[in-house]
Amino acid sequence: MLNELYELSSNLKKCGIAVGIPHQDVKKPGKGDGLIIEVDSQAEPVNIEFTDSVKMTKLWTIRKGKHNSFPYMKIKPLWNLALDDSLRDYLKYIRNKKDTKNIFTGKIKEIFEPVCNVKELNQQEVIISKWAKNKIQTLSDKEKKLDSLLQLVGRLPGDANKTTAFMTTLANLFLQKMQTIIDEGYGNSEKDGKKRQEIMETVFIGKIKKEKGKEKVVCDVPLFFDISDWSKFSCRVADPAMGKLVGAHLPSGQQAGEQGISALEGVKKVLHLGPYPDPTLPAVGIAYLFSMNEDIPCHDRYRLIGSKIFPSSRDAVEAVHGALQWCVADDRKGKTWQGIPNVKREQDLLISYLEEKPESDIALASIFAAPDVKESETAEAAYEIKTRTVCDALRGMPGLNDNSQVNVLVINKVDPGRAQVVLSTAYSVKNIIQSVEEWGTAAKNRPAFSLLLPGKKGEKALHAEPPCPSPTDVMKCFQNQWIKNGHDKRDVPGVALRHVYDLFLGDTMIAQQAASNFINLSSQRLSELFIGYGGTDHITSETIKFEVLKKKYLTDARKTVLHGISILAIALYKLGIKKEDYMKNAAFNVGRMLALADKLHCEYCINVRGKNETDAEKKKSIPAQLIGNALMRTALDNPLKGLSLLSERLLIYQAWATKAQGDNVGLAKWVLGQMGYVSAELENADIPKQTDDAVKAQILLGYLAHVKNES
Repeated sequence: MLNELYELSSNLKKCGIAVGIPHQDVKKPGKGDGLIIEVDSQAEPVNIEFTDSVKMTKLWTIRKGKHNSFPYMKIKPLWNLALDDSLRDYLKYIRNKKDTKNIFTGKIKEIFEPVCNVKELNQQEVIISKWAKNKIQTLSDKEKKLDSLLQLVGRLPGDANKTTAFMTTLANLFLQKMQTIIDEGYGNSEKDGKKRQEIMETVFIGKIKKEKGKEKVVCDVPLFFDISDWSKFSCRVADPAMGKLVGAHLPSGQQAGEQGISALEGVKKVLHLGPYPDPTLPAVGIAYLFSMNEDIPCHDRYRLIGSKIFPSSRDAVEAVHGALQWCVADDRKGKTWQGIPNVKREQDLLISYLEEKPESDIALASIFAAPDVKESETAEAAYEIKTRTVCDALRGMPGLNDNSQVNVLVINKVDPGRAQVVLSTAYSVKNIIQSVEEWGTAAKNRPAFSLLLPGKKGEKALHAEPPCPSPTDVMKCFQNQWIKNGHDKRDVPGVALRHVYDLFLGDTMIAQQAASNFINLSSQRLSELFIGYGGTDHITSETIKFEVLKKKYLTDARKTVLHGISILAIALYKLGIKKEDYMKNAAFNVGRMLALADKLHCEYCINVRGKNETDAEKKKSIPAQLIGNALMRTALDNPLKGLSLLSERLLIYQAWATKAQGDNVGLAKWVLGQMGYVSAELENADIPKQTDDAVKAQILLGYLAHVKNES
């Protein structure tokens, strides 16, 4: 990882971008909603302020490794409550009730006050450690704006006895403030109220978490300490600017120089000593730039450990740390960084930048991941719109040419102690523009298809067509193995991002190999969903179909159908199989014939078995599996056999449709006519007895395809 980040820092330096030198001990807090605890001049906590996750992540803390964090920290639950205490069950019961807001309003104190009377406080570690106190005291007389922080240090307990008294006061303060904080949340929204309610409960009595098969009580709510009279000072402790001041004035702690050859630069310079920086990065959290566990004997085989294994100059380490922090700044999200899923359903950090213009405001990262969706955009259209905008910006940027490089690297959190680069590559501007344009064209290499997706709250459901998928959409599409006609699914490892990029940005040979792999994977993981959804989609009564789809196929399944169709379309396009040709082929028409058989069977059931019945009775007349759907798996393996079996079973429905008369048989007559057209197409076609993955994909697309004027 150091090599890739050093290349980034060199590019920034070459382009004249000053990134600053972040202090190794100044970190960003973790994610999550939390609380700011204000302490008065009498060294007592006097106020609690709820803080959402957005504001909390912008704050700061000093920390040595994972310990001694200040002024951001996490504590044990205030009160020592057993795992099986009845209060936990009661609170769970309340949370599950619809009128939670009314139950909690004005009653917090009477629910929790008995706990204070009969339970003991948990013993906490000292609020401020000696290490943190000594670090902050080095800032004395450095800068007037640091005075509020120095005041805070003097007000917090640094020994066990004072900590116990402090926590007793804090527990009573929580009891007084809980109601106000929760009610303020419910004043905003039901969701915010419940969120605050859970946070306050967690601080007070903790929550049960399973770890390594054992249950334990934890409190994972972030707390940030500040002074209550902060308005008298020029900078508040709970201000991102304070973190920058601390980093600028805190001594580095590096010992005076030891000369050596820097592994990154290849020249003799003053070496970095001690641990490498461990910045808190978006998406992945704490990431050590270089880590080596001193307790593992094999790491000490050559009598070297820590920074001595990979000696780098102090300048290089500072430059790498500064470049990384510059790159992942909040205001550069979507430009130089973006979170992206990995095969474990966790998040990786993607970094992308133009070598010649890394400071560019072009939303490059949005091409390689999924853009943030604004209120005015729909998720289905956002990626296509964003990529078009980015390509236009790349074309129009002065100083760029076709061969200008965009570097891409992805950082993965392997375990709590290690982060590593799992992808490091570069693409030319020409390659990116051509690939984006081809990707959009390839996504339309499909037959007509649409389905209903729920709209925003209070809005009607909307018809959605298969969109142009982002790399993130492709990865998510393969995180499940769909089973039981798509009614159920199982979690499975997803595809690696590099394979998606092979399909998206690879040259012809690489893209074709990736396309074959994706069609094969689609056949394995998505075919059950395609078959199941297609069979339900062929129910000819819109009322009955909508009811069945709503019950059996939730939004997640429907979006997977849409993205899955787009992926098949793209993969076939990369293999040179275009819709203008394959929609006339035998494979596609086999799928189309089975879809028409479903519709004819459904019409027969509604008009013959469900004749003169109510809608509820007509629904019962439709079998769980229509005739074409029942033969889909056979046809996917052997299309000729599938059609042969269909011709035997279709006779009764075909005979009925031929003779049927009346106002309700128009659709049946239309289906019969369409079957005639498809039969004519298949008459002289070479229908295969065996199939490869590309043929299976065409059969599935034919089965799912919509044809206009189905009436």
